[in-house]
Amino acid sequence: MSVAALGLDPTSLLATAVFVLSLIWWLSTRPPPGLPPGPGPALPFLGHLHLVKQDPRPQFRQWRRQYGDVFSMYIGSQLVVILNGYKVIKEALIKQADVFSDRPQVPLFSHVNLGEGLLSGSGPLWKATRTTSLNILRQFGMGKNLLAQKLQEEINEYLKVIASKKGQPFDILRLTQNSVSNNICSIIFGKRFEYDDPVFQEYLQALEVVLGTLSPTCVPLLFPSVRFIPGDPFHARKAISCIRTVMDKFIGPSIETHRRAYEEGSEDDFINAYIRQMKLHKSGLLATNEEKEFPRTITDLFAAGTETTTTSIRWTIVYFLHHPDVQEKCYQEVLKVVGTGRQPDIRDKPEMTYLQATIMEVLRIANVVPLSVLHATSGDVTFSGYHIPEGSYVVVNLDSVLHDREVWGDPDEFRPERFIGPDGKLIKRDEFIPFSTGRRVCLGEALAKMELLLYLANMIQRFRFLPPEDGRLPSLKSILGSASYPKPFDVRFVPRE
Repeated sequence: MSVAALGLDPTSLLATAVFVLSLIWWLSTRPPPGLPPGPGPALPFLGHLHLVKQDPRPQFRQWRRQYGDVFSMYIGSQLVVILNGYKVIKEALIKQADVFSDRPQVPLFSHVNLGEGLLSGSGPLWKATRTTSLNILRQFGMGKNLLAQKLQEEINEYLKVIASKKGQPFDILRLTQNSVSNNICSIIFGKRFEYDDPVFQEYLQALEVVLGTLSPTCVPLLFPSVRFIPGDPFHARKAISCIRTVMDKFIGPSIETHRRAYEEGSEDDFINAYIRQMKLHKSGLLATNEEKEFPRTITDLFAAGTETTTTSIRWTIVYFLHHPDVQEKCYQEVLKVVGTGRQPDIRDKPEMTYLQATIMEVLRIANVVPLSVLHATSGDVTFSGYHIPEGSYVVVNLDSVLHDREVWGDPDEFRPERFIGPDGKLIKRDEFIPFSTGRRVCLGEALAKMELLLYLANMIQRFRFLPPEDGRLPSLKSILGSASYPKPFDVRFVPRE
């Protein structure tokens, strides 16, 4: 029976349906009493997403000035609270860590049948996974001289390829990804991969797509249904396909190979050590949903161990090209401490103060993970005088700390000297938190710091970093995905005489 036969006006019926849906939406997104302030009423289906660009940092800075250090918005129907400033972030992640240390359940990942792993997990299983992983990484020398020796071998292969370019300009992105990823490969799999290995290349390309297209306000993360839109305008299907490539073609087969080899008594690496822990605790948390959790844990280690260090090295080169005086000061320090008769190693770290300060300044100003990784509240909480409901998404805005004018004075200036005191020693400020803070602080911080020092010291000793012959300098503007990436650029590595 038609709508007209029932005596109903189709236009009125449509208007009524729109009104009812809008009312339901308004009621579901109406700020409850005591919620942190925000940018006005939310739109149906979008929330405040229409106000935020791919890079939300400029908008967040404006809202911080307008609403204060704690403000909120809606993405779709999901409440998102943004934390700004060191004191607020410290209060949340350290003093009230029990409430602010969870991760949200991201709808997109549920469609690729992933576990929670290190990055997305919460609760007792995540704690057991992180504790076990950290203990194993320490066992294999993370942050110690033993690992530094292995890194040096990989760095030598990296330097050979750079030297083969004979001072011609090229983009170091893929080469640096290959080399840095090999460091975590050595720990996890007990092996490195040749730079032209096709499976390794496919994995890195897939990882690059996933991490390059996902940001904290990414549409596919919060609206997984967009994967059905023809043409895949938000790259949701592409991201899902790349995730499956990494899991099915690289991580999964590697784990199965290790499972078989483990029974034959193979040498230890991270996977074998983790398998041993799962066998020792068959009825414990580590064995919970093992088929999903184990591969996701390995994938998280890979992603974290590859992209952030690669991106930090590239940003350092960008700033060296813009500030040749800083590059020269770093070289003179390496020359004074190490000379030319041997390669820099981790034992030289205490004497390379200026290079360490330069790395710290790059991590501050480039701010590789400016919005950290999304947190979620595990229960209702009163925070800074506001009521934040259970299940709220929480953005830890590290940009608000690392670029805070009240802390740094001239945050937009590249000035390594800010980290060196009058006594010539490094200044370690509490507000310097590029790896975040609290229970969710980056698991690979020690490895990343070691890699950055060794890669850059060895590169500086052997090469001058110069722009292409036309003098074109790389952009200082970034591309925001899961991290803040420099735009593609070419650089010449000219051997020092």
